[in-house]
Amino acid sequence: MLLNKMIISTIDNLSGKSTLDNIIKSVMAEDLATYPDGISEISGLDVFVNRIRGEARDLEDSMSEIHREYVDVHVTLSGRETIGFSVEIESLSNLAGCSFVNDCELNKRVNDEQFVTLEEGQYGVFFPLEWHRPMIKRGNFENEIDKVVIKVRASLL
Repeated sequence: MLLNKMIISTIDNLSGKSTLDNIIKSVMAEDLATYPDGISEISGLDVFVNRIRGEARDLEDSMSEIHREYVDVHVTLSGRETIGFSVEIESLSNLAGCSFVNDCELNKRVNDEQFVTLEEGQYGVFFPLEWHRPMIKRGNFENEIDKVVIKVRASLL
């Protein structure tokens, strides 16, 4: 099981020195504006993208998510996206009764939630067992967010 800590950076800072960097660079080289909303396969079920154009939600109207097998790379294409996260990695024993439908478990609350706002061209990487709450409305930002989530099977890394 890959256990890392989340990463926040910009597309311009990708070094290409890691498998994950190369996957992100490869996906970002695609003409993502032409991708339809929803899932598009890049490399079967090992690497795919979820194209999202939508409005940010109020905190109380959102859910935090966690994954067991996939790394989530949230890339802001336009707008500003606030993402909630917990720096504590969840233990598998705490998730023993969870079904992980489509490799995702949802929860309204997480412990010690913090927030980061991603600007255009920035990305956040959330590894398996890291709670994160995407598309949060905070501050005086516009609500429209245009983004992709690159899903990478953790075992590739």
